[in-house]
Amino acid sequence: MGTESTGNDILDQYRNISNKLKKRFLRKPNVTEACESFTSLGQHCETVEMPSYAGLCWIAAARCEGSLGNIPGEAACLVRSARQFVEAEDRNDRLNCPSPSSENLQAALNCYAHAASRYPENCPFIAGLNLEIAETLKRRGKSACSESYLRAVCDISDHAYDTKLFSLQRLCYHYIDEGDYCSALEGFNEMSNLIVKGPSCDINCDLLLDCEICRLFLVLILRPAPQSLSPDLAQLLEKYTWGDNKNISASRMSAKLFLLLQSVVLTCQSGDTSGLSALEDELWACDQLNAKQKDLLRVLVEAM
Repeated sequence: MGTESTGNDILDQYRNISNKLKKRFLRKPNVTEACESFTSLGQHCETVEMPSYAGLCWIAAARCEGSLGNIPGEAACLVRSARQFVEAEDRNDRLNCPSPSSENLQAALNCYAHAASRYPENCPFIAGLNLEIAETLKRRGKSACSESYLRAVCDISDHAYDTKLFSLQRLCYHYIDEGDYCSALEGFNEMSNLIVKGPSCDINCDLLLDCEICRLFLVLILRPAPQSLSPDLAQLLEKYTWGDNKNISASRMSAKLFLLLQSVVLTCQSGDTSGLSALEDELWACDQLNAKQKDLLRVLVEAM
């Protein structure tokens, strides 16, 4: 194929391939050959940076794979089509010509959904697709729409420990971004309980520390009544109120970070929060908080 293709050239080739699939008297269409032709045309469209046309070609290739009974091939083509439609949407933005109706993004979501429908609900492939969709929506500035996909991954990952933890963390971070601190706290509580019951390893220790700091900030932000605190959260507050730092080495928390967090808790409980801004500066300088924890600390300082 020539590299100077135009939209009309692509459409002409697309029609020619499609015409070969039409049933004719006493002649069975060669679906395998058509699939290879659509695949080649889709690759060409990607090369010449015509992603929306590439998306159409991959959908056609997926139909061929489906008719041949090749479910993995059909799903792979649909996912490739979805990614090309997302690229088309991104390209319009780069050209300062965003689509008001986001038709390319909608086409991508339809392709993702069709690909997911080809597998059982608890298949790891579907979990991966939902995570990819959630990240795409977040990057596209549609974070509010990603919650259902993240929750779906959590729901279908009960027997996939690492995926469950990863998706729960992403869901909690989503709630923080959306300002839904109650749901974020519930998610981190679920995540913490899951880690405690799971295997002891470096990654889980880091995740448990992340959960602990986020839960602490969230409780201080929400300020629930003492009688409504769960035993776990009450124990967490007591740890930082009474200086129970005997387990900080196991959680990989430095003594300095523990003392700073303890100071935050005591300051909030005392009612005199004039020193919170200084503590925030020290915690940032400590360089042991991640971006979401810093966001929560900023919310806490502003709330006080």
